[in-house]
Amino acid sequence: MQFDTFKLATVLDELLNAPIKYQMKGNIGKVRPLSTDVSNIKKLDCSGFVEYVIYKATTNNLNISSGSSNQRDDISNDASHSVATYDTDAKLSDDIVRIGFRKTIIAKDSDGKIVRKENGKPKKSQVGHVWLVINGQTYESTSRRPKTRGPKSLLWSERKDDADHFYKLGAAPGFGLAMLGIRTAMRISALA
Repeated sequence: MQFDTFKLATVLDELLNAPIKYQMKGNIGKVRPLSTDVSNIKKLDCSGFVEYVIYKATTNNLNISSGSSNQRDDISNDASHSVATYDTDAKLSDDIVRIGFRKTIIAKDSDGKIVRKENGKPKKSQVGHVWLVINGQTYESTSRRPKTRGPKSLLWSERKDDADHFYKLGAAPGFGLAMLGIRTAMRISALA
């Protein structure tokens, strides 16, 4: 996957500073069309966040699947994305974009049968999740603190116990400097 570093830093900064709520319910947490400006996004779930960032930040506007399990299947089946080790690689400051997945676990009763909700769909005992990791920070949409805002950046170690699958997507040379430049420009603008 080829990233445009400036576009990646810009879209992440815009998402982190926008009043976007976390919402996971079908297509409500997805952006359609993907060309939509950040200022027009009201709700995002985790896979919608990753789908949007990858579309906006890759050199050829790559459109990946919706849904964390679909995204995991796509990434794991693409030989260009190498498996990474979360404990070792997530903390690195090497301008590499990585992606982490927490698997969905279907609830089962004491007899091993799938527990179903009233609508007949399987009940989940653990909901899947997907997030990006760059230079020791996660970039994701989550209901974690505060719950009123979806897009967040957390320290890599806050997802350590969630990482069931972890992959290297590609390089974003100079990402750390690009983010620093954007944040510095925002501070200068705020002081003016």
